[in-house]
Amino acid sequence: MKKHFLYLIVLLLFVSCNKASNPKEMFLKRFAKGVIIDRVECKATNDQSYCLYMPTAYDIKKTFPVIYAFDSHGDGHIPVALLKETAEKYNYIVIGSNNSRNGLSSDDLNYALSQLFNDTKNKLSIDTTRMYMLGFSGGARIACSVAQSMQGVKGVVACSASFEAGSVAPTFTFIGISSDGDMNYLEMQKLHTSLQKLNSKAELILFEGKHEWPPKSIINEAFDIMQLYAIKDNTVPQNKSIINEYLNTNLQKVSKLKVCNQIDSLIKGMNILKRTINILNQLTDISKPKAMLDEILQITEVQNYLKEQASLEIYETQKQQEFMAAYQTKQGDWWNVELKKLDNDQKQANSLYRNVAKRLKGYISLSCYSYSNRALQSQDWKSAELFTSIYQKVDSENPDCYYALACLYANTGKKEKAVSSLQQASKFGFSNTSKLQNDPMLNPLRGMPEFDKMLNGK
Repeated sequence: MKKHFLYLIVLLLFVSCNKASNPKEMFLKRFAKGVIIDRVECKATNDQSYCLYMPTAYDIKKTFPVIYAFDSHGDGHIPVALLKETAEKYNYIVIGSNNSRNGLSSDDLNYALSQLFNDTKNKLSIDTTRMYMLGFSGGARIACSVAQSMQGVKGVVACSASFEAGSVAPTFTFIGISSDGDMNYLEMQKLHTSLQKLNSKAELILFEGKHEWPPKSIINEAFDIMQLYAIKDNTVPQNKSIINEYLNTNLQKVSKLKVCNQIDSLIKGMNILKRTINILNQLTDISKPKAMLDEILQITEVQNYLKEQASLEIYETQKQQEFMAAYQTKQGDWWNVELKKLDNDQKQANSLYRNVAKRLKGYISLSCYSYSNRALQSQDWKSAELFTSIYQKVDSENPDCYYALACLYANTGKKEKAVSSLQQASKFGFSNTSKLQNDPMLNPLRGMPEFDKMLNGK
């Protein structure tokens, strides 16, 4: 009897330990569903972490589709917060990397990604046949790269950056998002055109803004589209309510835009209708959006707008090439004249000219960022001075500009100016204390009381 009782205790202990060792179950006991968890440390190494949202319907007895999100500065909370409504609507697990960011070496990036994927697949009940990637700027390039190399990726939502189209359509659904003032707008347009020629499952959503994460409404629409493509592919069951909701919502949007009778509103309506027709073709009757689109395309102002838009996009490409060559040949006075022209164009009534000017300024800003850092690393102080001066004129509230200036001043005997520039960087959003602590370019400032205060977050 005692022997039988002992055997029963051992058996119960084994079952209990085996059950407790289930990492998915253990994880769910520690972390709540339906709330944003800003930091989940990877088990293998606590220097890697991610932001997480598990939908309220999450259950380890089932598998759930997942969205991996990549911010260009490694802030996983931003995309996870944007995706909360989508996560609840379609039962997505949402994971935002806190470590993938612009400027990482290939080895560091691969390490961050491998830790992220290994840890989340171990702790969460993920449907590995329905993985989606989302990213902004450099994070969008990471999202695209992952989708091209990892099995099971069904779709990518790439904001403000993309990838180079090949001769074969990608295996995943691609949704590009860009603002009308984004310096990568042309890149997004060109890729969309290329993917259309390959008969890819691809859409492009535009919004008013600058180089920034799109608003929540745009992100929600992107994943509504992903769901509709999943219905088309028979990845998820037919759902007439989702189809009808998308159709009716867009028809209502366009009706309101037509009432405005403004050219920008008509163009916005045209883009919505084109997207609606493409997505809902073979899912439902699309005669209404087709008729509305035909009506808009017959308007003379719309036809003239489209011709002017095509012409200005050629001009924009040429100006980008001109600016790129000018970094090697032109001095400050030439740049002052060009920047003044862009300032004037930004004040024009015609939105096409305003947007081209915004995008070209963003293009100059981004290239100045790259050239400034390259000059600083090679200790070419004269070139660094030129690039940072252009940078400051074109993007006077960019924290990266003032950080580059601080590095220049720190290494050219202007320590007080360097500290002042770091204070300006902080004023405009710079908050990377780790970078201040470890950047060798700032070594000349170490020991200065004002700099030490910054290191301590004061």
